[in-house]
Amino acid sequence: MKKALIISGITIIVLFTAIALAISPIAEYFIEKNSKDLVGRKISMENLSVNIFSGSLKIDDFTLYESDETTSFVSFKFLDVNVNILGLLANKLEIEHILLSEANVRVIQDGDYFNFNDIIDFFSSDSTETETVEDENPLAIIINDIHLEHSYLSYQDKEVGSEWNLKDISIIIPGIDLSDLQADMGLKLDFTNGGQLATKIKYDTDKALYDLELHIKNFHLSPILPYLQQSLLVDNLEGIFSSNLSIKGSTEHIMELDVNGNILISDFNVFDAQNQAIATFDSIYTEIKHVDLNKNLVELNSLHINGLSSHFEFFKDGSDNFTKLFKEEENQSIDSSQATAESKDDTYFLNIKDLKIVNANFNYIDNTLPQQFNYDISNICLDATNFSLDKTNNVNITALLQKTGKLKIKWIGSIEDISNQNITVTLNNLDLKPFTPYSLSMFGNPITDGHISIQSQNIITNNNLIGTNKINMYNPKIGEKDKSVQSEYNIPLKMGIYILTDKNGKVDLDLPISGNIDSPDFSYGKIILKTLGNLLVKVAASPFNALKNGSENIEEIYFSATATEFTDEEYSQFAKLGNILREKPELKLQLTQNLLYTNAITEYCLTELKKNMAIQDSSNSINEYNANDLLVKEKYLSIPTKSPELTAFANKLMSEKGLSINNKQTNEEKAVLIYSNEMKSIIEKDMNWRNSLIQNYLTNQCSIADSSLIMSSYLIETDTVKKFKDNYKVEWRFE
Repeated sequence: MKKALIISGITIIVLFTAIALAISPIAEYFIEKNSKDLVGRKISMENLSVNIFSGSLKIDDFTLYESDETTSFVSFKFLDVNVNILGLLANKLEIEHILLSEANVRVIQDGDYFNFNDIIDFFSSDSTETETVEDENPLAIIINDIHLEHSYLSYQDKEVGSEWNLKDISIIIPGIDLSDLQADMGLKLDFTNGGQLATKIKYDTDKALYDLELHIKNFHLSPILPYLQQSLLVDNLEGIFSSNLSIKGSTEHIMELDVNGNILISDFNVFDAQNQAIATFDSIYTEIKHVDLNKNLVELNSLHINGLSSHFEFFKDGSDNFTKLFKEEENQSIDSSQATAESKDDTYFLNIKDLKIVNANFNYIDNTLPQQFNYDISNICLDATNFSLDKTNNVNITALLQKTGKLKIKWIGSIEDISNQNITVTLNNLDLKPFTPYSLSMFGNPITDGHISIQSQNIITNNNLIGTNKINMYNPKIGEKDKSVQSEYNIPLKMGIYILTDKNGKVDLDLPISGNIDSPDFSYGKIILKTLGNLLVKVAASPFNALKNGSENIEEIYFSATATEFTDEEYSQFAKLGNILREKPELKLQLTQNLLYTNAITEYCLTELKKNMAIQDSSNSINEYNANDLLVKEKYLSIPTKSPELTAFANKLMSEKGLSINNKQTNEEKAVLIYSNEMKSIIEKDMNWRNSLIQNYLTNQCSIADSSLIMSSYLIETDTVKKFKDNYKVEWRFE
C-alpha cells in the first residue's frame, strides 16, 4: 500500500511536471492558432515561456497585427512578468516585476475612427451584462518594479495631416500598491522630431490627488502645425519648447490645481499662406508662481520676451493680415439663446511681478490711403513691475520710429478701468516725410521735409479727458495740393505751416484738448485734427497774430471812392501787409477793390453837377483847368445839395438834354440822369488808378516784389445788406 502511494505520488509529480513543461509550447501554439478568435487579430511570437512554479511569463518578438494581417499594430522585443504565486493563497496578487523592452505601438486616427476600433468592437460584441456582486474579501493587487524601456510610439492623425513620434520611451514605476491606494510613477522619452520628456508623478488614488513634475527639453513645435491649420491659413511653424513644471491637483476637481515652474519658448516663427512671417521671437521665458484655474488667477514672477517681431497690414476692404488668417466657417451663425446661455462674465486676474519686452520690432502697413504707408517701429522695450489686469500699473515703453524718431511712453492706469488713466508721450526728432500718405488723405498735400518733436500728457479722470500737446517742428515743408486726391479736410495746410514757421525754420504749437471719452462721438484723433485745422485756418486767414505783428486782424481796408488820395491810416494798414510779405516772401497778397456802383455813381455825378455849375458862374474864377485843384474843389463841393441854385442848374441841363423834369426828383437823382454814362468810365478809370497807387506804394516804398501782389477790382451793382462800405478785401495765397 505504501509502495503504491509512493508510486502514485511520483506519477502525479511527473505528470504535473510534464504538463508544466509542456504548457509553454502548447499555449504559444494555441494563441497563434486561435488569435483571431481570442482578440480578433492575428498574433505571432517567437517564444512563449510560462513557469507556473515560479510565476514567470516571458514572451519574445511578439506582434499584434493590423486587420490587414501584415502591418504591425503592437509589437515588442521582450516581455518578462513575474508573479508571487504564494501570495495568491493569501488572496493577494503581487506582481514582482514587469519588464517590457523595445515596444512599438502604431496608432492611426482618421476622424472618429482609430485603427484599434475593431478590437474594441470585438470584445464589446461578446460582453454580456452581469450582476455585480460586492466581494467581502477583495483581492489585493500589488504591482512592483515596472519598467518600459527603449520603446516607440507613433501617432498619426490623417484628418489634419499630423504625425507624432515618441522614441526611446522609458518608464520606471517603482510600485503601485492598490491595497493602500498609493502610486509613484516616472516617465522618460525622446521625441523623434527633437526633444525629451521626463516626468515624475505621485498619485493617491484614495484622495484622488496627484503631484506631477513635468520636464520637457527642446521639444520642436512643428508637429502642432496641422492642428493650427484646422482654423488658420498658416504655412509653417517653427520653435523649441522647454519647461520645468510642478503641478499639484485633484483628478476629481480638474480646475483645482497649483502650478509653478518655468517655461521657455525659443526660435519661434509662424508664417502665413504667402510665407510671410506673422510673428517671430527669439525667446519667451516665464517663471510661474501660481496658477489657479478655478479662480481664473495667474501669478507670474517674471515674463520676458526677447526679439519679438510682427507686422500689421490694413487693406482697402477693411480686412487685415490677421483677420485673413482665419478660415471662413460654413456655419458661423450661433443661436442667440445658446450664446447667451454659454456666455460667462468671468473676471480674470493676471499678476506679473517682472514684465519685460526687449528688442521688439513692428511694421505697420496701411493700404487704404492714396499712397501706401509702410512704417517701422524698432527696438521696442517695455518695462513694468507688478503688472496687473485689475490694478493700477506703471508701464514704461521706448521705441525707435523709422530709425530716426525716439519715442517714450509712460502709462499709469488699469486695463480694466479706462475711465481713469494718465498717459505721457515724448517724441523726439521724428521725420515727417514718411507720413505723406496720411497728409495726402487728410489735407491733400504731401510732406516734403521736416522733423517733429512732441510732448503730450493726457489725464483721464472719471471719463473726462484733459490733455496738452506741445508740438515743435523744424523746417517743415509742405508740397502743392494733389488735385487727384479727394482730401478729408479742406484746410490750408501748406500756407498755415509756412506762416507759423519762424525765420529759424521752427514751428511751436500748443494744442490743448478736452472731452468725455464715454461719449459715442469722442475721437482723440478727430479732436486733434479739428483743433489743428481751426488753428491753420485762422493763421491762413490772418497771419498777423502768428507773426506777432499786432493783434489787429486786417481783412478789409476801407476808403472813400471820391478821395484823391489814401489817408495815413489806410497807408499804415497797407504797410502792415507789406511787413508780412517781407517776412514771408513766398506768400501772395490778393487785394480786391470792392466799390458799390450806386453810391459811387451818385457821388461822382453830384460832384460833376456842382463843378459845372461853379464853372458857368461868371462871378468866380473857376474854370476847367483849375476845377480839380484842392482849394477850388473844396469850394464848389461845399455848395448845398438842396440849394435852389443847384436845382435850377440841374433842371436847365435836363431840358437841354431833353430829359423830363419831375419836381419830386432829388438833385442827386437828376445828376445821375445827366452824367451817369460818362461818369461810369471815370469810376472804372479811378479804380485802376487806385490799384496802381497801392501797387507802387507796396513795391517801391515797402520793397515788396511785384510778383507777390495780385490786384483786382469789382464794381458791385447793388447793396443787399444796406451797410456796405467801399473796401479792399485782403486775402492770402500760398502757391
